[in-house]
Amino acid sequence: MHERKGVRQVCTGIVALAAATLFSSSAMAGGCTLGIMADLPVTMEGERLSVPAKVNGQDTRFWLDSGAFFSIMPEAKAKELSLSLEPLPQWFYIKGIGGTATVQLTRIKSFGIVGQTIKNVEFLVGGSDLGNGLIGRNMLALADTEFDLADGSVKLIDPHGCEHTTMTYWAPGKPYFVVPLLPAVNRADHAFSLSVTINGEKIEAVFDTGAETSVLTRSAAKRAGIDLSGPGVAPTQTGGFGRHFRQGWVVPVAKIAIGDEQILNSHIDVVDDDFAGGDDQVQMLLGEDYMMAHHIYVARHQGQIYFTYTGGRPFRTSRLTPATVSSGLTRAPLSALPAGTQLVEAVPDKAGEPKTAEGLARRGAARLSARDLPGALADLTEAIRQSPGTASYYTDRAQVYHQMGNIAAARADLDKALTLDGMNGELLRMRAGQRLAAKDREGALADAEAAARVTPPASLASAGLAELFVRLHQPARAITMFDTVIAAHREDAELENLLNGRCWARAVANIDLDKALVDCNRAIKHDPRPDRLDSRGLVYFRKANYPLAISDYDAALKLAPRLAWSLYMRGQAKIALGQSDAGKADQAAAQAIRPDIGDEVAAYGIGAKAS
Repeated sequence: MHERKGVRQVCTGIVALAAATLFSSSAMAGGCTLGIMADLPVTMEGERLSVPAKVNGQDTRFWLDSGAFFSIMPEAKAKELSLSLEPLPQWFYIKGIGGTATVQLTRIKSFGIVGQTIKNVEFLVGGSDLGNGLIGRNMLALADTEFDLADGSVKLIDPHGCEHTTMTYWAPGKPYFVVPLLPAVNRADHAFSLSVTINGEKIEAVFDTGAETSVLTRSAAKRAGIDLSGPGVAPTQTGGFGRHFRQGWVVPVAKIAIGDEQILNSHIDVVDDDFAGGDDQVQMLLGEDYMMAHHIYVARHQGQIYFTYTGGRPFRTSRLTPATVSSGLTRAPLSALPAGTQLVEAVPDKAGEPKTAEGLARRGAARLSARDLPGALADLTEAIRQSPGTASYYTDRAQVYHQMGNIAAARADLDKALTLDGMNGELLRMRAGQRLAAKDREGALADAEAAARVTPPASLASAGLAELFVRLHQPARAITMFDTVIAAHREDAELENLLNGRCWARAVANIDLDKALVDCNRAIKHDPRPDRLDSRGLVYFRKANYPLAISDYDAALKLAPRLAWSLYMRGQAKIALGQSDAGKADQAAAQAIRPDIGDEVAAYGIGAKAS
């Protein structure tokens, strides 16, 4: 979700997959032929669309982001891949939700994707670390683009003789929707733009696979008559490519129309920000949630977008309130809708059911993302039956079992995945956390040590591993890890969380307390969250400044009354000041929430000294 702001195109040598040999084609009625330039095998990494790639011979994965005007990666990813960086002009910057960022440029000498090897591929480098590099529209909008996310495929298509053909070839004779593809304002940037009507108001939108949920700007919501202080509205926060998080809301919406598709009584995210600057008219992102529920063909050669409904909720939100879950989508009386209107509750087209293990696993991962746990379990179980030696299938099924509450089955699948892929840092971190929760500290430490050997030290994953080492009573080790991650993420929306993590590690270790205070103060100045106030409270406690410790714990508990650490440590501080009864009352309240909190505090060597 990022754009150029007021600049000409400065990056040369844009990748042209169109120059590669077409390796597949299919014929349609009327002499229309589709040349398949690339069929990208998409799997889900959490809520992200992931594709395999090779960078100078090194296996890796990138995420697909149709909302990004150009392919981009964070600095930590460039370091992980040993890529050199080149400066760009000072006036070149990019903007997205959360603000602007300066960037650099890297050229990948050999970029391998779907069997093709392409030379001198350019990526921008910089901005917030979203967790991976993004393949943007300089690759995804070369020709026609087909998004079949529910079955794990994004195709780049070169059509011939198809100017007057209905492009829903996957559902012949079935209902379909169509909406014009809006012309690009900037000829160098082929956005997937279309008009959406919300409560009768036209809004310009783009298809954005990089947005986990669809989202409106505040100004667009106002135009559509949505009251952000009205009934059923829930506050939230939204982050993106920029440095900061933005205020957001989850709001009920009476009617959303896309072409002749009508979606009634849904909920959607609203963010208090523009997506790409004041000169850009885009005010809505149709994210991965909407795109997962539809099979979409962007016929750039016709200036049209064709789509069919494949199933599931078209709109999820960043915060599922009870009202969101219970209201669902309702069918309006046909007499109340325009002639020819199709409703999304129509039975999904089931043609082309996946038969292979790979196809089933892709759909299973997609169903997991859409919260269809029974469907995901069925698909992944069948994929495992067909291909029992593929580690990722067990990993995905472990996530399904975990969300279903079957922890034993999730652990068994995770163990099996690690027997097949024992050098996978993410799996090792997951199992270390599970072992620690089960009081197996020795096993958790072994997994954490193994994960540290294979996790890129500058990545955000390394920060998660540092937090794990703190819980394993190795805070000094964690501080060193945080130092490396923070150095690579100084323009990142996660910076304050990283500073808070290092502050906490220093406080637990009882070292460099002045430096810890600087970290905590920076994090709290940005956003005084309960966990950050709790961290600073421990710093003050370690410095024997018990009144300030109590003040921070009071502030944290005002925001999060059941924060057991703050309750227990406020009790410790009160005892140190001679307020024994009040301190013991706080500690008893903390132990009622977490019976083991006293043991955990003692394990860190934290004790009160009476004044």
